[in-house]
Formats: sequence, C-alpha cells, structure tokens
Amino acid sequence: MTDKQNEFLYKMSSSLRAGLAEVQAKVNDLYRIEELEDYVDIPDSPIEHIKAALMPLVVQVNDIHDYAEAATNRMELDLQEVDIYALLDGVLTIADQLADQKGGITVEEEIPESLPAIEGDPTRLSQALLNYIHNAVKFTDNGTVTVRVEREADRILFEVHDTGIGIPDEKQELVFEPFETVLDDKTDPRLGLGIGLKIVEHIIDLHDGETWFESREGAGSSFFFTIPL
Repeated sequence: MTDKQNEFLYKMSSSLRAGLAEVQAKVNDLYRIEELEDYVDIPDSPIEHIKAALMPLVVQVNDIHDYAEAATNRMELDLQEVDIYALLDGVLTIADQLADQKGGITVEEEIPESLPAIEGDPTRLSQALLNYIHNAVKFTDNGTVTVRVEREADRILFEVHDTGIGIPDEKQELVFEPFETVLDDKTDPRLGLGIGLKIVEHIIDLHDGETWFESREGAGSSFFFTIPL
C-alpha cells in the first residue's frame, strides 16, 4: 500500500475505533438501568446479542488500527522491565481458552527456570505472542500447540510450534506480507484480515528483535521472535 493509502487507513480506523468505543459504552450503560435488569447477563437477551456482535468488530478494527499505526510509524512502545513468567502466565491462560473453544488441541509449554527480565512493552509482547498462538490454533485441527522460551547468549527466543496444516513452499514468501493468505479457498472460514503477522513483525522490530518461521506442508509450523537482553 502507498503512504497515502496507509494514512487513510489510519484515519478511518481511528474514527471507527472511536465510534465503536462509544457504542460499547452505551451498551454498558444498559447494565445500570434498573428496568432492564431482567435482560442483562441472560444468554438469549437482545442486550447480550448486541454485546456479542460488537466484540468481533472491535477486534478487527483494533487490528486494522494497529496495522495502520505500524505502517505510518505511529506505534510507540511503553518500555519497562518485563517479567517473562508473568507475561507468559497471562498469555497461556488465553491460549488455553482458544484451544478449548476450538477443541481437539492441547496447549503445551516448554519454559526453563530462571529466565531473566527483559526490557520491553508487556502489552505489545503479549499481543505478538498471542497473534502467533491464534494462528497456530486456527490452522491446527487436532494436535498440539507448544509455546517454547529459551535463553540464548544475548537474547530471549520465543517460539510457537504447531502440528497443523503447514505452509506450502510456494506460499511461504507471502507469510509476513499484509492482506495476503496462504489459503487457496477464499471462502475458508479461517481467513482473517491477513495483518496479524505483519503487526508481530513491526512490534518485534521496535524491540530490535527478529521474526522468522519454519514450516513444511502437512507437518506443522514454528514461528519465532527474539528480544535482546
């Protein structure tokens, strides 16, 4: 995309995000209206349907906004000392929820003791790791998703390995390209916006780290990123 198109995308996603936030606030206000107490927290109530319908829109718009921030060099980090174990605790809790929702998948972890703290933005690093995990779960029908962390000489290596469908050799150059997909079927329900991995790449670039992957069709994939010590 051109700089002008990315700027337009940033402005559009900012406007959409603000509008959705306002709608969410109004929906949340309904929970405080006494006359509606019989309609809140009831699975089939109109209020709960509205709230549920908003969530995927919010997620998609936030993803587009993050991509636009990256593409226009607006993304900034809140750098601080990050406890890797605390970060992983939150990430793995969500990973287990994703696996339970999908079914047929076990989340495993290989995390050594005594990992040092790192300097980084914990929110953005969690986002990067979860984007990897979300893709791994999405493209694994039955099997395992393994989160590995390893200390190397001057950096921490994060890996998300899956036993899913893998990526054909001829499609691998598209993996970190925005708005691209490795799927041939354009009606496949697993298709997303095609920007999650590009967001990961930008987040890790801002941390002076590296991103890459290894994959074999039919034999799963491993996605990696590093954060320097």
